[in-house]
Amino acid sequence: MNPDPGEKLRPRLYAWGRRTLPLGLRRKVRRLLPVERLFGVRKPRIQGLSPVSSAQTAASGRAVVFLPVISWSYRWQRPQQMAAALVRRGLRVFYASLKAASEPVREAADPSGVILLPIRAIRWEDPPDRRLRGRALEAAEEAFEKYRNRFRLRDVALLLETPFWEPLAAALSRRFGWKVVFDCLDNYAEFASNRASALRDAEARLSRSADLLVASSSVLAEKLSASGRSPLLLANACDEIFASIPDPAPSAPTLRIGYAGALEEWFDSALVTELARRRPNWTFDLIGDPSDEILEALKGIPNVFLRGEKPYSELPPYMKEFDVVAIPHRLTPLTHAADHVKVYESLASGRAVVATPTRALEPLAEKGLVRLASTAAEFESAILACAAEGPDGAGRRRAFARENTWSHRAADLEGAISALFAAEKPVTASRA
Repeated sequence: MNPDPGEKLRPRLYAWGRRTLPLGLRRKVRRLLPVERLFGVRKPRIQGLSPVSSAQTAASGRAVVFLPVISWSYRWQRPQQMAAALVRRGLRVFYASLKAASEPVREAADPSGVILLPIRAIRWEDPPDRRLRGRALEAAEEAFEKYRNRFRLRDVALLLETPFWEPLAAALSRRFGWKVVFDCLDNYAEFASNRASALRDAEARLSRSADLLVASSSVLAEKLSASGRSPLLLANACDEIFASIPDPAPSAPTLRIGYAGALEEWFDSALVTELARRRPNWTFDLIGDPSDEILEALKGIPNVFLRGEKPYSELPPYMKEFDVVAIPHRLTPLTHAADHVKVYESLASGRAVVATPTRALEPLAEKGLVRLASTAAEFESAILACAAEGPDGAGRRRAFARENTWSHRAADLEGAISALFAAEKPVTASRA
């Protein structure tokens, strides 16, 4: 049977639209039409979910509800790591799931113990460029009232991963007395795909009203402190799974340089191109879904390999093959504020890291855990110095990683949340 020509044409039309249509227009189309279904794009559903058990609905105790910036299945990053680590500490943890073809339509339990709560009134396209108000806000509030009753949610901390959720958090705080924790992950207004004005306004309100301010980098902590408050600095951390990887064994003059992360406008493809041409005997493995601009810029360079997006479970085997990890980001307000999870995972594996000199990485550079470089020549020198460090350098990096795991971060966050609830309880005098 000959294949339907439309089956090949529709994905090509979808890709053409992503390349050529302005972002705002694409989002309007997606809100009006089921774009993925019309163009034959099938996104995988979240794997491993199971129905919520009666024990989970009948449980009690303090709960943390994540109001997310990324879907649960998108990448295993700070929100997912922190949620799973809080479950391991005995808390009840919930994660909002927004409307999308790949998202569950009913409450579901992840193998980590986190429970996904569908909020069908809000699409995944909404948080970057819309204000949460009107019917969407009302419907989200109604959904949480239902979940409050079903899961017996009383002492609750709402953990906001993007300012988009500020109106909902304020409403739930007023109605139920839930605590609001703003976990500031990024300089949100600096993403090209975000509507800066809407997010800045919501962030300004959160910086004044949230019960607890948390920042993932010193740069973000400095920005939040402009409100006159002192945020909790809770940097990213290491996943212990990377600690089992053997130490690197560089063999000059051939080296394998690795990168795992987003390949978007902040990735300095020109720097990588020059470095790859200076060292044609080095191999550059880039893991991530590249934008069209990155694909075009790196096309035809024989020692640069674009491996595509990989499941989190496949990253340790790739890391095992890296001699040095590189983070060649452009210097922008966005990257200066970013505390890269992959830096910590690299250190846990004993791998040295060479990165462009962003402000957020300066504390690690001062400790000798990361080398900073601006040009291709500086990257070349720094990579060679890393390759010559030997097991002593790997040992220092692993020692740091052991003291900076997600379990450590979850303990700190739980302590700060517990203090919020303790502060509201009256102190009674003991009897003699």
